[in-house]
Amino acid sequence: MSLIGRIWRGEEGLGLTFWGYGLGANILFSMIMLMTLQLRLPIWGFIGVLLFRLVYMVFISVGIWRSAGRYTGHQAWAYLAKVMVILGYLNIFVSLGRGA
Repeated sequence: MSLIGRIWRGEEGLGLTFWGYGLGANILFSMIMLMTLQLRLPIWGFIGVLLFRLVYMVFISVGIWRSAGRYTGHQAWAYLAKVMVILGYLNIFVSLGRGA
């Protein structure tokens, strides 16, 4: 099975999915977006990274949610992972409401 399929189905571990593929990738995307602005690259580069980041966010959110559903350790971690997914989307909606 492919890694993408395992993440989508929630078959990867919750810790790796949340911290590695979720938070780690988010930090990487932020750094790339910041570099496109600092280097004054064409705006389409920034927009391209932003759009890919949004698609990835949906993908990884589903992976985190499903991985949390399969998690067999202390259920507080699974619950907190799902809360963080919800808070991430709320943050986007609040930011859009402010025009940021």
